[in-house]
Amino acid sequence: MQDLTCPILLPDLGLPEISIRTSLWLVSLGAEVRKGDRLLEVLAGEVTFDIASPADGILSEQWVDENQPIEFGDAVGLIRQAEVLRDAA
Repeated sequence: MQDLTCPILLPDLGLPEISIRTSLWLVSLGAEVRKGDRLLEVLAGEVTFDIASPADGILSEQWVDENQPIEFGDAVGLIRQAEVLRDAA
């Protein structure tokens, strides 16, 4: 079995002039998540957006705190995936 990691990135929200801040982690550290699950709520001005999980796995790291400024492309955390490797023999 091999562990793979997948960073959680802030996607381009198309709001270049508006500051973006983290609001609330919606999933606890160590929780199992599925691709597309809502992980982190962010605020862009008066608008709220959710960052979704990029993969199935475990939320293994949270790199931002609540009310922290972030920008497009910033990594906010890490999903740890498990992949079973089979012998080719």
